[in-house]
Amino acid sequence: MHSRLKMIYLILLLLLVGQISCAHEPYASVHLTGTLYCNESIYQHEKVEVWEKNYIMADSWATTVITDENGYFEMKATVRDDYFPPKPYFYMINWCKEKQWWNDKETGDKLVCSEPLKVFIPEEYVTPGREAKKTFDFTQVNLAMVETQFAGLEIVLQTVLSQKGECRRILKKDRTDLWDN
Repeated sequence: MHSRLKMIYLILLLLLVGQISCAHEPYASVHLTGTLYCNESIYQHEKVEVWEKNYIMADSWATTVITDENGYFEMKATVRDDYFPPKPYFYMINWCKEKQWWNDKETGDKLVCSEPLKVFIPEEYVTPGREAKKTFDFTQVNLAMVETQFAGLEIVLQTVLSQKGECRRILKKDRTDLWDN
């Protein structure tokens, strides 16, 4: 009797998951614009992206653009999720918040590392289908003041499931933090 009840619950759960996966449009589109700053400096020539949050598999990349000389970006993307309503997000490495850095004593180069910044697009700016109808404008964002957002299991397992940071080498000739000797 107890196992029969478990079987009924399992069947109901599978039917519910089937309804969820069939009850939504698998495509969603976004149009994003904005100008990025790092404190008082323009955040120019840096990569910004749109990704789609997947709750079962790895997140899916949608598009990449580079900010211009004024820190401005504009991008459109269409994302797809067959099982859950699509949840697109803005993604970039936030070089404004360096987490670690090392000086190479032999070359004078500096290695800097930073963490990713993830901001979910508000639902009212996510259009079901393949054509964005609204524009989410970040206007002027100071990256020194923004924190990343997490969803799904990332909330609990941030270090395991979230995207990792990046490191880059700054050559001695390009460093602005050195004193003249």
